[in-house]
Parts: sequence; C-alpha cells; structure tokens
Amino acid sequence: MLAQKNIEISGKIIDKSTEMPVEFASVRLLSEKDSALVTGEISNKDGMFTISKLAKGNYIIEILFLGYKPLKQSLILDGETKKVALNTLLLLSDDILLQEAVIIGKAAEIVVKNDTIEYNPDSYKTQENAVIEDLLKKLPGVEVDKDGKITVNGKEVKKFLVDGKEFFSDDPKVASKNLPVEMVAKLQVVDRKSDMARLTGFDDGEEETIINLTVKPGMKKGLIGNAIASYGHDVDEGDSRYEVSGMVNKMTDNDRYTLMINGNNTNNMGTSDMGGSRFGNMRGMRRGSGGINTSESIALNMNKEFTPKFTINGDLTYSSSDRTSSSKVNRETSINSEKSLIEKTHTNNQDISDNFGLNFRLEWKPDSSNTLIFRPNFSYNKSNSRQDQIFESYNGMSLDTLYNGRSESYNMGEGYNFGASLEYAYKFKKPGRVFSTTLSASFNDSYSQGQYDWNRRVFDQGIYSRDSLMDQRSENDNNSNNLRFNISHVEPLGKNNFLQLSYRIRQYDTESINSTYDMFRSGLAVDTAFLNSNQSRSSSRNSTEHRLSLNYKAVRTKYNYTIGLNIDPTKSTNKTFEPTAQTIYPLYPLASDNSRFPNIKGDSLLSQIDQDVINFSPIINFNYLFGQRTNLRIDYTGNTNQPSARQLQDFVDVSDPMNSVKGNPNLKPSYSNDLSARFSKFVPQSQMFYNLDFRGRMSFNDIASTSIIDPSTGARASSYENVDRNWNAQIRAMFNTPLRNKKFTVGNFFSYSLNNQKGFSNGDLNTMKTYQLRDGARANYRSDIFDLGVTANFAYANSVNQLQPDRNQQTYDWGMGFNTAWYLPNNFTIESDIAWSDKSGYSDGFNIAETIWNASILKQVFNKRVGTGSLRLKIYDILQNRNSISRSTGSNYIEDRESTVLSSFFTLSFIYKFSIFPGGKNNFNENEMRGSEGRGRRL
Repeated sequence: MLAQKNIEISGKIIDKSTEMPVEFASVRLLSEKDSALVTGEISNKDGMFTISKLAKGNYIIEILFLGYKPLKQSLILDGETKKVALNTLLLLSDDILLQEAVIIGKAAEIVVKNDTIEYNPDSYKTQENAVIEDLLKKLPGVEVDKDGKITVNGKEVKKFLVDGKEFFSDDPKVASKNLPVEMVAKLQVVDRKSDMARLTGFDDGEEETIINLTVKPGMKKGLIGNAIASYGHDVDEGDSRYEVSGMVNKMTDNDRYTLMINGNNTNNMGTSDMGGSRFGNMRGMRRGSGGINTSESIALNMNKEFTPKFTINGDLTYSSSDRTSSSKVNRETSINSEKSLIEKTHTNNQDISDNFGLNFRLEWKPDSSNTLIFRPNFSYNKSNSRQDQIFESYNGMSLDTLYNGRSESYNMGEGYNFGASLEYAYKFKKPGRVFSTTLSASFNDSYSQGQYDWNRRVFDQGIYSRDSLMDQRSENDNNSNNLRFNISHVEPLGKNNFLQLSYRIRQYDTESINSTYDMFRSGLAVDTAFLNSNQSRSSSRNSTEHRLSLNYKAVRTKYNYTIGLNIDPTKSTNKTFEPTAQTIYPLYPLASDNSRFPNIKGDSLLSQIDQDVINFSPIINFNYLFGQRTNLRIDYTGNTNQPSARQLQDFVDVSDPMNSVKGNPNLKPSYSNDLSARFSKFVPQSQMFYNLDFRGRMSFNDIASTSIIDPSTGARASSYENVDRNWNAQIRAMFNTPLRNKKFTVGNFFSYSLNNQKGFSNGDLNTMKTYQLRDGARANYRSDIFDLGVTANFAYANSVNQLQPDRNQQTYDWGMGFNTAWYLPNNFTIESDIAWSDKSGYSDGFNIAETIWNASILKQVFNKRVGTGSLRLKIYDILQNRNSISRSTGSNYIEDRESTVLSSFFTLSFIYKFSIFPGGKNNFNENEMRGSEGRGRRL
C-alpha cells in the first residue's frame, strides 16, 4: 500500500541578531537516506512557512538564504502528530560571505501571493538615477506607452500606493516618473477593490488595478533624498537640453512626507496633463503627441498617523507643459465594395497647459466597529493650443483629387473641479454583519474659446473647381453637478455565507452652451460677426439613476464565489436649444485674449428626448486558491448600456460642415457580456512564475456608427444603428524562471487578440476583423563584473475587410535588443543598450526600420558623510534613427500615423544622494538598504 501523505509541518525563520523575520528564505526538505530533495517552500513576509502532504519518515530540513549560514536540522515524522509546529529557526549572518564578495543566492524575481503579483526590483538592472517608470519597462507583463500610461496584463494602472498608503491619489505618473527605484523593496500589482468594498467584503464594481511599493526597511526611519542636474545639446541641430530634478523623503514609522521637483525639456513630464485632457478635443483640433515637451512640476505628499485611530493622507501638485509636435497621417476609408476615400494630413501643434490639484483622505476608526473616511479634492486646469494643418483627400480607386488646403486653429480653456465623498461603515458584534453608507458630490465648471480658419480647394473629377473658405470663432461653457448616495447592509447566513442588499441613487445634471460666429473680414480687420445658429446648439441633461443590488457570497478554505444581480432604473431628459440668428459688431479679440463673444444658450427648443428605462446586470465572481502561490480567478459581468442623447437626437448636427451627424431615435439599448479569467502560479523550488490571462466581450445591439461619404467631395454624413455580435477576445501568457545557477534568467510574454467590429459604410454593413499576435522573449545574466540582457520581439496583425477583401492588409513588426552594464575598478560604470526594429506592410513611407543606441559612462566622485556624488555622460540615439509609427483600425478604415520624436542628444549629469538616519548615521550603506536581496555582484 502507498504511504499516506497527511502530515503538515510549519515553522518560523528569523534573523538571530535582529530578531526580524526573514522573507523568501528557501526551505528544503531532504530525504535523510540520500539527501534527495523531497519538496520545498519559501517563507512569507512574517518568516512563516508551511509544507503539507508529507508521509511519515526521517528527513533533513535545510534553510538557505543570501548572506546567512545554511541551517540543517534532522526531522522525524512518526505519523502520530498530523500537524507538526517546529521551534523557531534562527539564521546566523555569514560575515565571511559578505566580506568575500560573492553572493551565491538570489531572491525570486516574481512571486504570486494569492491574487497579488510581486516583483523584486533588485533583480532588474536599472541606471544609477532610475525612477519607477524605468523599472516598469523591464518587468514582464508590464507595458508603458509613449504617454506614460501603465498597463499590467492589459489592465491600466490607476493608482500607486507606498507601503499601503495612497501616493498622489489618481495620478500614477507622479510616482512612476519621480520615485527612485533604489528605495523600493517590492513592487506589488493588485486588483484592489474600493474602500467600501473592502469594508463590506462585497465587490461594488469599482475595482481598480494599483501598484503598491514597499519601502526597504533601512529607509523607513530618517531622511533620504537626491538631486540631479543635467545639461547637453542635440547632436545635429545644437538645441540645448536640460534636466533638473530633486526628491526629499522623510519617514518615521507610519509617517511620511515627500517633496518632488522636476523641470526638463526632454519629454519627461512628471505628472499627468489634465488641462490637455480636458480641452484637447475642440472642433477642428486634435491635441498633439510626441514631439518635444518642456515641463515643470512640483509635488508634495504626506501621510500622517496622529494616532492608530486617525490618519490623514494628502497631496498637492502643480505642473506646466509646453509641447511642440508634428505628425503625418494616412487614412483609407471604405465607401463600398468598389470605392474608398484616402485622406492625408500633415499637422503641427503647440500645446501649453497649467494644472493644479489637491487631494486628501482622512480616515478615523474610533473603535473596532466604526470607520469613517472623508475624501475632499480640487483641481484647476488651463490650456492654450494652436494647430496648423495641411490636408488633402482623393478617390482611392481613380486617385483623382477631391480637395486639398490648409487650416489654422486656436483654442484656450480654463476650468475647475471640486468634489468630496464621505463613507461610513459599522461592523456589528455578530461577525460578518456590516452596515455602510456613502455620500459623494462633485461640481465642474469650464469654458473655452476657439478660432478656426480654413481654406479648402475643391476639385471636380480631378480638375480644380472652386475655393471653400471658413473663418469662425466659437465660445463654449460647460458645467455639471453629480450627487450620489449609497446604503448597504451585509448579513451573515450560517457559517461563511453572506447576503448583501444595497441601494444607490445618483443625480446628474449637465449643461453645455456653445456659440459659433462666422467672421467677415475687410483685409485683416473684422467688420462683422454673424451668429451661426446651425452650429450654435446647446444641450442640457438631467438624469436620475437608481441601483438595487442583491448579492450572495460564499467563503470556503480553498475558494470563494459571489453571485448577484443589479437592477438599474434610469430616467433622464435631454434638451437641445438653437438660437435665433443675429448680427453683432464687436471689436475683434484674438483667441488668446481674455475678452469673449456672447455665449448664447438659444431661445428655441430644437429637440427633447425623455428616457425611462430599466437595465439589468448580473455578476459572477469565482476565486480558487490551489495554495498560497497558485490562484485562479474568473469574473463575469453583464451590462446594459443606453444610447447617449447625441446618438438619439432627431436632427442633423452640422457643427462641422464636412462631418454632419444625425441621431437615431429608434436605437435600442446595447447589452455586453464580459468574461475574464486569470491563472497565476509560483513554484518556490525553482522560482518559476507563470501567468495566463483571458479577456473577452460579446455585445448584442451594439451601437455602431454609419457613414455615407460623398465620393465627389469627401463630405461625411454620419448616424447610428444597432448591430449584433460585435466581439473581441484576448489571451496573454507569461513565464519567468532563473536557470540552474540563478545568474541566468529567461522569460517570455505572448499575446493573441481577435477583434470583430461591425459598422456601416454608405449603407452597406461591413465587418472588419483584426487578428494580432505578439511575442517577446528575454534573457538576463547577472554577475559581480557585468550584467547582460538580450530581448527579441515579434508582432503580426491582419486586418480583414469584408466589403473590400482586396484591401486586406497584413503588417509585421520585429526587433531585437541588447543591454549591458560593466562595473569597473575606481567606481566606473559603463552602460549601453541597443534596440533594432523593422516594419513591413504599412502604407508607403511608413515601413521604416530603426536602430536606437544609447550609452553612458558614470563615475562616483565622492562618498562621504554628506552623501554620494556621481558624474554621468550619456548619449541618446547615437545613430539618429528614432521614429514613432503606429496603426489603428475601425469597422471601415485603416489609419497609419507617424509623429516627430526627440532625436539624438547628449547630457552631462551630476547626481547627488544623501541620507540621514537616527543615531547620527548618515549616507546609507547600499547593501543594508538592499536588505538580503543582492543582485549577484561584489559587495
């Protein structure tokens, strides 16, 4: 008969000298007979470990970890005791090992802890003054786009925490672009529920992906900081480049104060550009991207624990940005099976913005039963933009020119937002019974004004016919009020079963007033301004939304699940007004002036749409824990989405004469089914990590755009229709593992996505199917002399057009990368990274290969009690080969875009770091800061 494996052992590992728990120690259970490995585990953050499913017998338990002497003890399991608690295991520091210089162990690069993915920053090579964003770009499964947006396994990161406390609230760029890597012990990615969901134990649909940074123990008491000053020039044009930044962080136990300052003209804006987001979509304008950005920012964050019961967390930010950019776009739109429209534009932008933000979070827990959370916030944004564009359009079959010309646009805007929320939860004496309520409000007010000058040459069958001129001025005012109240009660049902009943009401009021004036000039002066009533329509929306939810949750040892249903009655009134045409005779103010034209709401009700509907949305969540390091999670939600007022309006909106829009009052609500699943596993014995992620959506009665394009002029008339079975699906797979000697690490990231998008083109239903495959492999080597990394990537996309199969397109992107760092005598470090990429299948002029080579040399010039100082010379894009090309697709179009980039330049930098710790200890020891998680180099 087979021996029964029903014995479990557990223990705790601590450092004998500090009496602190040792995390990530390797626990190996060996056979006493031949020392063969039976099984293994690693210790958690409390130094604890558990090994189960053991047969009785004689064993040797061995504890190994970097910087400690190996510990071996005999262990006899006689089978009489099923759960064996070992005595505390004490590890002794191996001073000889630390002095000798060779590190023989290495902490795991990636670990799964229940539903958290944890990265070890010390396992990834970054530069001397690297910030969190530099680290994120090296982590498997993490993507950072050109605008600094962070996604992990396809989900956008909305927030950063530092040691579990919010860090600059809802602007993750402040943390990613300013915090230094060297202060971080662990980087954890978590799908975190809202404050109220964590208090009640029930998901409220407001989950967000966050990154939590745990600070190294040696940096949690005292003052640390850095300052970096860089100056250089472009290689070819000779424009100067500069970077100035500084960070001071003071921590005392749970109290933290952080000040960060940043200024540069190297495209490293230290915060999000909220002003650009708010005012970047005015008629006739598209805010630029890429290019060259000059920015300044200052940010202050604090977390103060006055008592264990009362904590305040808050932040204040100010930033300014001045971006100049240029882009080329080639777009082909299918008209029908035989015709298409090709549009080309060349655009130059200058976008200036100022942003101020203030956020606080106050948490009070007077006792174990009561929790009160108050969140006030305020923001102010100002933006000023200019755009010059050259455009042309021609028939895709005959190549006859339809029109060409140029336009100039100006826009300025200013606005503020104020909001607050109050959350209260009470936990009854009966375990699991919770009452909670939330009250929140927000108020927005903004205005913008713009000027649009358009000179368009119209052709008839390729022959010049006439000029079409437009000179307009617009005024826009927008305001909105949002009030929300929520109440919830959770009742335990027996053992580990819970029922939640909740109700929510939301009142939302918004008003948008728009006036457009046609300007008539006499030479350069403006004689008359006429109000264009067709392009001066204003709208208001008053909406009351209710939600009644019933959810059931079961919690078991290995799994938990939630099933529920939301019922959402909504009642709204949408009104559109049009003014009576009139003439005014003002002095002509430029768009950059503070003076404004009258903004008239209008005295004629053009349209009123009343909606009174009920939506249903089921919820299913399932989470299975195979073990502490292995997790399976499955989520399903169904949502009903009502068409917007613009989509329902029963009149033609000619605000943009070349793109008129008419709503469809017969639209039905759309229903979407969203399914996601994720499986993650970490194997302690080999330190292998792998993750499998699936996401898919199927929509019925999806609202699709329709367009009728006049092939003789290129003008579009758009509307909306319901279509069935729009869907998309994506699967992502990732693994990472060290090789046998732990100095080599290999990993791979793979994704495959399918998108089935339906729409109408000139009355014909068209389906655009897009298939995308991506794969990226990497290998790293770490030693005490040099680090080496090699990457390879490949991407394939296939766009299939049902109406015009002869215009199906396939694109290929592939590349390789090589990076290395050499640690030389006398405190010299040389770093180099080379990335080569190529493209094929894009539009003419967009199939461009590039080789980007950056290199630097760094020398530490002093290391004293006052701090450390280093000089670094770095050259960016040595071969002057950088470009920025992207492709996007829709149901009836394919668009290629190329944006200007900051090309080759060099900088000379001085990097200063300092630290002051209790007891007069200054200038921290790098190895002590790193803890016992070395990176395989001499100490």
